[in-house]
Amino acid sequence: MPQTRSNTSSPARPWWLLPPGRVHPYWFIAAGGVLVAIDYLTGPNPQAPFLYFFPVALAAWYSGRTPALLLSVVMPLMHFLFIRKLASTLGGVDVLAIQTVLRAVLIGLLGLWLARLAEHEQAMESRVLELEGLLPICSFCKKIRNQDGEWEVLEVFISTHSQAEFSHALCPSCTDRQDRLLFDDKVG
Repeated sequence: MPQTRSNTSSPARPWWLLPPGRVHPYWFIAAGGVLVAIDYLTGPNPQAPFLYFFPVALAAWYSGRTPALLLSVVMPLMHFLFIRKLASTLGGVDVLAIQTVLRAVLIGLLGLWLARLAEHEQAMESRVLELEGLLPICSFCKKIRNQDGEWEVLEVFISTHSQAEFSHALCPSCTDRQDRLLFDDKVG
């Protein structure tokens, strides 16, 4: 019989944390393309360049570092290409280039930070799920039934499902019992 898992012991997921899962990066690249198109259609001075962060953040969380870094470079670069002809009215090409580089670096750093946070959250989630739920255990020999329906020694099961290691010793009551058994064997 397969092992059942219970969610009652899991802590509630914080409301501010994005839902778990993986999404193909093309969705975020498409969202970045839409923002770049809106940027192009609205004119040379974007009113909210921080909006570039949202597709980068979502790509970092759901698709990893590479799509996030790609978007954090491509979107500011596309903005620069759109407005470079207007450089003289906007402070010069040097000013626009510096703004573009700073924007790409800032958005890229935020994307990397969020990708690392997502990796950490996924690792923690998988670690929590390793030994969660009801474990069918024999009340006599203390073996645990695994997902394949086979009975395993407790130490083996826990070692394969966690990073725990075991060392064996005798507790005081078992030491007394062992001493009594040895004494009885010598006397009897």
